[in-house]
Amino acid sequence: MKTNYRYFSMKRVADGQLTEEERTEASSQEWLKTAKFQEVLGADSSHKSLFLLLSQPDGSQGILLANKSPFSEDKADIEKLLETAKLQEISRNDIFGSYNIEVDAGLNLLKSQLIYPVNDRLIAKYRQEEKYVIRETPELYEKVTKPYIEKFQLNLNWVYNCLEKRSEVDKIIFEDEDRTNGFLLLQDIKWDGKTLENLYLLAIIHRHGLKSVRDLTGDDLEMLYNIRDKSLKAINEKYGLRTDQIKCYFHYQPSFYHLHVHFINLKYDAPASTTMSAILLDDVINNLELNPDHYKKSTLTFTRKHGDKLTEMFQISQ
Repeated sequence: MKTNYRYFSMKRVADGQLTEEERTEASSQEWLKTAKFQEVLGADSSHKSLFLLLSQPDGSQGILLANKSPFSEDKADIEKLLETAKLQEISRNDIFGSYNIEVDAGLNLLKSQLIYPVNDRLIAKYRQEEKYVIRETPELYEKVTKPYIEKFQLNLNWVYNCLEKRSEVDKIIFEDEDRTNGFLLLQDIKWDGKTLENLYLLAIIHRHGLKSVRDLTGDDLEMLYNIRDKSLKAINEKYGLRTDQIKCYFHYQPSFYHLHVHFINLKYDAPASTTMSAILLDDVINNLELNPDHYKKSTLTFTRKHGDKLTEMFQISQ
């Protein structure tokens, strides 16, 4: 099993010939090389994911998120898989055989994210815990969730770096530069940018001040139409996927509080893309068409982990 990191010649490193992106990647490789395993934060067998807490001799910590890449449907990749496959029989009964199969390492990559340094809040985000259903009334949003966002939301510098094109420029798929209704559509960090079966894009709005669906009203419908229609068109033109092959949705609660929309291939069972985590963009649009203040007046239901700060604040409020 290999991770999808590149390796650079020592001469290029010594001569300072690496690009900024390559220098960042080389630095990550060096960090991972000297890191020590500390704890398994969680694992997800359905999504073939493993979350590891790592540490350095100086006490700093990082998180490695490792996900097995889905199979490619490309003919050349399938032919290579068949050519390199080595079968190890587990059992056999009549015409039915069960095997472990070793394939070419290039067809068996780990799509990974390395986050470092990390603080206790980021570690808690990826640690598996018992979950609770929370029913958030408009009153509880004002009393509990809003203070939580103001005090504990994660740093948004990476979002602004993307919007201002200081980083991840190569991942941009489309941009509408309008400051009111415009957005940036780019590849999500969880996607390798190649395997269409698990296509994952984010549309991040240019306008500041909208944190989540709770802030949306009928006045924002033009922006939502714009995001939906232009994003689906851009995805079709670049990747050949039809509009009925794409799922577009908001998270509630979102992982970061600057309004954004998720776009995934309908084939992909992405984490947190179902009920109690996701709200379809089309449903949000329909609700606001029927009632411009729907998300100001509705009770929204979602799940949070035990030990999560927002969970604690809701429990104290009861």
